[in-house]
Amino acid sequence: MMESYAPAARPAPNGRRHIGAPGFTLIEAMIVVALVSVLAVIAGVGYRHWVHTAYVAEAQDMVSSIRAAQESFRAENGGYLNVSTGLGPGNDYPLLTPGKSKTAWGGACAGCVNPAVGWSALNVSSSAPVAFGYSTTASNTNGVAPNNLAYRGGALDFSSMATPWYVVEADGDVDGNGIFCNLYGLSGTNQIYINNEGE
Repeated sequence: MMESYAPAARPAPNGRRHIGAPGFTLIEAMIVVALVSVLAVIAGVGYRHWVHTAYVAEAQDMVSSIRAAQESFRAENGGYLNVSTGLGPGNDYPLLTPGKSKTAWGGACAGCVNPAVGWSALNVSSSAPVAFGYSTTASNTNGVAPNNLAYRGGALDFSSMATPWYVVEADGDVDGNGIFCNLYGLSGTNQIYINNEGE
């Protein structure tokens, strides 16, 4: 008759018996840390993309509103309204040069042809602070449309734009790196052009 033999459990250093203590090995802990780090990076990138997309959506809505306001103004007055002294940063509203912060709509317009009237003549407003800056120029005579607006490594083509015309520009630098995302709306087309969309 054979006796069964089971090895005795080895005592732990503190004198207690040690039978497969639960826990992570060093390798398992390192794998968990690496996975959590990767997930954190993916979440951070996704969040920044979501925030930027929300800002671009704001700009698209405002450019569409400004275009509709220009068309309404023309229907009532026979021509478009030249609101801004120029296009782009340095002429934008509500801040002349937009940055990382949001700004409330409705203050004085330093970049307007008629600062006392500003944007109120077009009846354009925003119910919340905006991240982008906006400008619009127009001509009801034989004026030449601006031809120096950058778009995807070239310039926007204004050759099909007849007089009277208007141009709307939205500029944003939501990450504060000095590179602007630009959106353009032109008379004669429903398209909104986006330049530097990832900025």
